[in-house]
Amino acid sequence: MSPKSSHPVPACQLNTSKQKTNAITSSFHTLEDLPWYGSGYLLTVTAMQPSFGKLYRLLSIKGVYVSCIVVFEVGSILCAAAPTSAVFIAGRAIAGVGAAGLLQGALVIITHTVPLEKRPLYMSIVISVFGTFTGKISWRCNVPIGSVVLFLILVFLKIRSDTVARDSRPKADWRKRIMKLDPIGATLIIPGICCLLLALQWGGQALPWKSSRVIGLCVGSGLLFAAFMIVQWKLGEDAILLFFILKQRSIFSGAFFLFFTAMPMTALRSSPLASGVDFLAFALPQIGPTVVSGGLATAFGYYVPYMIVGTAISIVGSGLIMTLQVATCTAKWAGFLVVCGLGTGMAINQPYTAVQAVVLEHDTPIANAVLQFAFQLGAALSLSISQTLFINKLRLEVQMKTPAIPPDMVISAGASNLPLLVQSPDTLLRLREAYTNSVRHVFIFALAAACCGFTFSFGFEHRNVKKVAAERKAAEESIDTDGDMHQHLSIHTEKIRNAEKVSENR
Repeated sequence: MSPKSSHPVPACQLNTSKQKTNAITSSFHTLEDLPWYGSGYLLTVTAMQPSFGKLYRLLSIKGVYVSCIVVFEVGSILCAAAPTSAVFIAGRAIAGVGAAGLLQGALVIITHTVPLEKRPLYMSIVISVFGTFTGKISWRCNVPIGSVVLFLILVFLKIRSDTVARDSRPKADWRKRIMKLDPIGATLIIPGICCLLLALQWGGQALPWKSSRVIGLCVGSGLLFAAFMIVQWKLGEDAILLFFILKQRSIFSGAFFLFFTAMPMTALRSSPLASGVDFLAFALPQIGPTVVSGGLATAFGYYVPYMIVGTAISIVGSGLIMTLQVATCTAKWAGFLVVCGLGTGMAINQPYTAVQAVVLEHDTPIANAVLQFAFQLGAALSLSISQTLFINKLRLEVQMKTPAIPPDMVISAGASNLPLLVQSPDTLLRLREAYTNSVRHVFIFALAAACCGFTFSFGFEHRNVKKVAAERKAAEESIDTDGDMHQHLSIHTEKIRNAEKVSENR
């Protein structure tokens, strides 16, 4: 992939099954597999994020990225041609593995092909295109699009750092090279994340929270996470999670910023109001501010102000959405979504710009993995929390407003089918009021998450990308042109670290 293009397809997968659930269920006649159609992809795309950070750091960037596209396309083909429900779920999971490394790979490619001072603009273009296609491309379209992208990458993408790393890499034993990838950490973190997400997917919906299965998943997840942190501390530089990167102020703040930013985005998109209009009103307005804020960060070097202003606008939009009533017209609530989209678009890409300014190029894959993992985890948690809040509130509202109608019947019918459920206009109005109050409950959660994201936007260091680029360029030029390449890289790294420490002290 070139810096001027991106691979937007994987972002659509989470919502694709949601839109086509009824058709899939009718085809396979397996209603019991319904929860796996969405969670199969969600589990792998979230769980694999930390591992891909290490893969992009140690292996060929182009090779890993091409492999991700191939794996993603294989999963898409399985989904499109699945004869059974089990094959479809397997395809979703395989597609999630490939998709986990695609956005990370796009950002790493930009890091190694675009000058630092110009990266904010290119990254904003990639992120805006990636987000725009969310939920709007089916897996059947992924194969032809992905094939074209794969051809372009194989033919045109040249990454100099891949060649330098290959030529200068010592011939290590294959066992040592595998251990450098931290297979122990991956073995612990992947099932740990899967246990957590399954507990969140099932708890309060498919199973009660007090069920032994949900409790077991929560306990297992906690134990696996604890073991993972111990292993990471013991391994040091060979770990998937590098603590010196996580402790960096902007990376730490960026992880929590994206974690909370993902929550209102997911809550808004998963609400019963979601339809084709929400794509026009929420997703499309993100494009302009994302690209413009990236362009301004490229022009002036500063990126923190756009996060602060963007999240503030999102808070205003979330507050406006809470005023929705049964009689609110489509134009009004769509306008509120536009406000949310504008704010989100202005802020969403800036943490990845911060990565470029606060860590060395060699460490950017790990930092990007931390941010992307936080974003995916926030989205997954938000989906579960939003659904639980909505269903629990709707049960109470239906019992209060229409005691004669079972809440489960209303939940199964959905908002659009309420006129088919009852004949009385008065009862229908009460049910719609129950739905509106329940949706507002979700929007309160979205507003709280947006406020938390706003708080963490103040935790970023106020670096200037253009100044950092000039400092690094000066450090490179000061390196003696004679001598061993490894010695040059060592001196280069040390000088940059010293320059960044001086900048932090200022």
